[in-house]
Amino acid sequence: MTNAIEIDSLTKRFGSFVAVSDVTMDVKKRQFMGLLGPNGAGKSTIQKIITGMISASSGSVHVNGFDVKDHKNAMFSTGCVIETPESYPNFTPTEILNYVGKIRGIRGRELKIRITEVLEEVRMWEWRNKRFGSFSKGMKQRVSLAQALLPNPEILILDEPTSGLDPRGMIEVRQILKGLNDGERSLLISTHMLNEVSEVCDAVTLIRKGGLVMSGNVRELQRNAIGTAELEVNVRRPYDQAFMREISEHDGVEHADPIDQYSFTVILKDQNTDREWIVDLIRKHDLGFLTANQKGSEIEDLYMSLTQDGGYDVK
Repeated sequence: MTNAIEIDSLTKRFGSFVAVSDVTMDVKKRQFMGLLGPNGAGKSTIQKIITGMISASSGSVHVNGFDVKDHKNAMFSTGCVIETPESYPNFTPTEILNYVGKIRGIRGRELKIRITEVLEEVRMWEWRNKRFGSFSKGMKQRVSLAQALLPNPEILILDEPTSGLDPRGMIEVRQILKGLNDGERSLLISTHMLNEVSEVCDAVTLIRKGGLVMSGNVRELQRNAIGTAELEVNVRRPYDQAFMREISEHDGVEHADPIDQYSFTVILKDQNTDREWIVDLIRKHDLGFLTANQKGSEIEDLYMSLTQDGGYDVK
């Protein structure tokens, strides 16, 4: 089996409200998949169905080949953190992991070794004997991640693991997640944060209003969904109208617009259009090339174009 998670025609209704509508998607084995969408798009609902916290109205979900209705087998090699991480405030991370380990059937020396390994992996070894209730939200998130990692699962399912963290906490959690990408695990992480997907994941599924918009390799989606590229170019000496006309008439240019005497924007027809000719033209006119920066973020443009009303609707 090549897929860690298989979702087929998944729908979830709460009364007359449709939270998830006919979603079909896969997470391949050893793939890091980002489930990306605005708040309220249905990301957490999908993950709750995968982990058996709620049932689907229709459709099917399989984890490691097992229907999620067969909860014990489906979740046997799966670790998850859904919604806000909490635990007994008077327990230490060591005590929490001892408790969780015994529930998962880990005992004795094996449990001690795994507790040490996961606390080091999530950078909480230094605080292993401190009370959970005294921790910051970021530290609590790392303890919860340690619980998910304790049985050394093949699949990790994480629901917005950096939500509500300060910038330092976000960076630390993302670094931990990137370190988990050792070619052995699969990850499904829900997020509404664009840079999280580009930093942590190699694949992305975008959802909007409970429906699937597009799914695939992050870089391929960027290339296919966003046709044009906008560059802001800066030069040392002022240019004239003849130069701008020559830029605008190039085969690879959609259009070009001046900003001031020393800078202008160029809209290329394709992300992969050769850009060296711009530098060559600047040198030809003796303007003195300074910089050529792509405006905005490709993943941000992708996200906005696919999740806004009237954007792409690709099933």
